[in-house]
Order: sequence, then C-alpha cells, then structure tokens
Amino acid sequence: MAKKKKDKNIPLPILILIYAVLLFAMYLSLSTLALAIWGDSVMGTVDSYDSRRDDTTAQENRSRTISKGYWFVVSGKEYRGYVMYQSDEAWPSLDEGETRSERIRYLDLFPYINKPAALCEFDEMGEVAIIYHILAPIGYLLLLLLVIRTARRGKKKKAAARKPAGKSATSREPQIIEARSDTDMFCPNCGNKLPEGAAFCSSCGAKTQTNAPGVCKACGAELPEGAEFCIGCGKAVNLRTPEPMEVSQAASSAPPQGGAGLVGFSDRCNSPEILAAAQKNKKSSIGCMWILVFVPLIGFPIAGLLMDDFPFGESAVIGVGIALVMLIINVFALRRAKLPMWEGIVTNKFSKEKYEHKDDASKTYTEYTVAITTDAGKKKTIVEKDSRRDMYDYLDVGDKVRFHPKFGTYEKYDKSKDRIIYCNVCSMMNPIQNDRCKRCNNLLFK
Repeated sequence: MAKKKKDKNIPLPILILIYAVLLFAMYLSLSTLALAIWGDSVMGTVDSYDSRRDDTTAQENRSRTISKGYWFVVSGKEYRGYVMYQSDEAWPSLDEGETRSERIRYLDLFPYINKPAALCEFDEMGEVAIIYHILAPIGYLLLLLLVIRTARRGKKKKAAARKPAGKSATSREPQIIEARSDTDMFCPNCGNKLPEGAAFCSSCGAKTQTNAPGVCKACGAELPEGAEFCIGCGKAVNLRTPEPMEVSQAASSAPPQGGAGLVGFSDRCNSPEILAAAQKNKKSSIGCMWILVFVPLIGFPIAGLLMDDFPFGESAVIGVGIALVMLIINVFALRRAKLPMWEGIVTNKFSKEKYEHKDDASKTYTEYTVAITTDAGKKKTIVEKDSRRDMYDYLDVGDKVRFHPKFGTYEKYDKSKDRIIYCNVCSMMNPIQNDRCKRCNNLLFK
C-alpha cells in the first residue's frame, strides 16, 4: 500500500499566528520610533510594578524582567498602559495603593500608543537599541513577504493537483473499465461511457466518431450525401479537396507594401533573447533598489557615531526616512514593470515654457508632452525636458504605439517611413537598417 504524501502546506491557524506575531513585532519597533520622533511627554502615574530576576546567579540589579502598569491624563481624558521589558533596574515593589510618578511619551493623534519615556527616547535607549528598532521592521517585513510567498506557492500547487486528471494525457491515471456490451459507446481516449450518438467525449473532449461514415472527422457533425465540405465547421470531407482560404487570413498574411517588415508590432518582444534581457534588467533594478535602501539606512547612523556635530538620533531618523522613500519609489517602479502591455493612439503633442527657482537661482526650461489615448480609453502622457525630447520627435499625432512595461519603452506600429528605430531594451537610437542595437546588441523590434 502506497504511503500517503504529507501535506507540506502551512495550516491556516499557524499561518495566521505567524502573520500576527510578525505584524506585532513590526508594530513594537515602529511605534517606538514614532514616539521618539513625534511623541509628546506627560507625567504619568505608575500603579503596578514587578521586577523579576531571571538569573538567580546574577547580581541584584542585573538580568531582570520588568512589568509595569501606568496611567496618565491628556486633555481631561485618562489613558492606561502596560509594558513588559528586560532591564537592569530594580525599583522597590509598590505596596497596595502606593504609586510612583514617571514620564510617559504618547502621540497626540493616537494617545493609546504610549510608552514610558525611558523606553523610547533616543538619549535613553542607547545606540544598539536604536539600530535594532531601525532594522527590525525591515527584517520582519521581509519575513512576512517570504511567508506570504510560500503560502501562495502552496495554494498554487494544491490548485494544480485538483485539476481533472483526464485533461492531460501525460498526467492521466489509468482508469479501470468494467465489462462492456457491444451496444455501449466508450471514449477510445479515456474510456468514459458516452451517450448514444455523442461526437465528443464529455470527460476529455476527444472525438469519438472520426471513422464513422457520413460524419465529419473534424467536428463529428452528420454530413449530407455527396457533401464535399462539412456544414458544421467548413472543413473538407475529402482530403483531396483544397481547403477554402479565409479572407481575413489572406489579408493578414500578405506582406506590407512600401517597407516590408516595418509595418506592424514586432513579435520579438516574446523572443527568449528579449525575455532574458528583461529578466536581467529586473535583477539589476532589484540590486540597485537594495543599494539605495541600505546605503542611507546604514551610512547615516555610522556618520552620527563618527561626527560629534551630527547627533546619532537625528542621523538615524534621516537615514530611515530616506531609506523608506527609496524603498517606496523602487517598489512602485517594480510593480509598473509587471503591468500588461497596452496599445494606443497619439492624440496630441505640445510644448510649454516653464520657470524653476532653485538654490537662489532662476531657470527656464521647455517641457515636451505627448498625449496618448489607450485602446481601453485611458489617458497616458510622455513628459520630457529640454534636449531629452526623443519620444516627442519620434512620435507624431495619429501614430499607433505599444508600451512595453518590462523596459518602460514605446514601439511604433508603422516604421516604414522612419530613418531611425529605438532599442526597446536600452533606448539607444539606431539606423532603421540595423537588425540589432549597436550598444546592447539586443534585437530591435522590427
């Protein structure tokens, strides 16, 4: 007896628990940073305190777990809080009814987010704790994405396993067929029992009457006596009879006049070479993204440690802010690369003089805009500045274009009158007679 395969998918309760733990851990670090940066202080009242020594061999004020309950009043409203943390402090325990005053930090908009000031002020936390709270949310986020990806992969495998086995000849398991009578009809492909007169199998879709006289070999329809073509699908009954050519197919297969091979969108966007170039660009973009995220995230705190006139807390906050901005920008850029291709028509082109004031200096520049209406009715624009007006010069009103999100470039439908062609991989301008880009050596979309 064959052993049953173990289900390697993560059970839903365990998955929910993992999500909850990771999100809560992210919340703890992010709330600590938010309180340190934007929080306000108020004197609170500690009404419960417990200090438990974790290591009995340690000194009296070492290796302790602290639990503390407190309350404070903001704008006439009372708020309560409770924290548990590891510390070296060993305050005396509170007797019944006894309280102690302590400074609490809270957020003005969300007073329920609060902590004792000693746990969330940069001067009190120490450099190691600051670095931990900066890096921890990013690490937890990566773990969360990894868990989500693993769970999705498990669902896809499960869905693939549930597909009917009769749909694929390579994965179809042998079926046991019971004794048949001469009057029964069975599919010659999968053995499924069929109703009388069935032209196709209801289980696997195979034709069942390909050899029957008076029946079309293509679709199974009954044929009138002497018919040369099927009245159901139009296929020739006799192999010696030529198939009728459809007008649309004949028209589409005819080569374009005046610039053969330069009219129509290129199918090279699906070639293995171009797909490999797209994957290489994606990996380079991901590498640049992490460099732009980790350089400020690590560089600014290090600068704060080495420079006396650059406080560590301020440098850490600036580094985190820049890293988050770069992460968001790059994530959106990667998401745009996954969007489907779209096609549209250039509906307008215009330029506009603009004025810019920067660093106590004034500057005037020209902004070039190409307006495109997609086949789905959406409005798209290409905006360029000064001499960087490649698409403005290349496209004309009325041109049909296709956008390739994997490269962020545009392809013109009719290139028969052009003298140049742009490389959709690296945006290099090439002579129209080139078949490959002279810079990256990738195929041009012709």
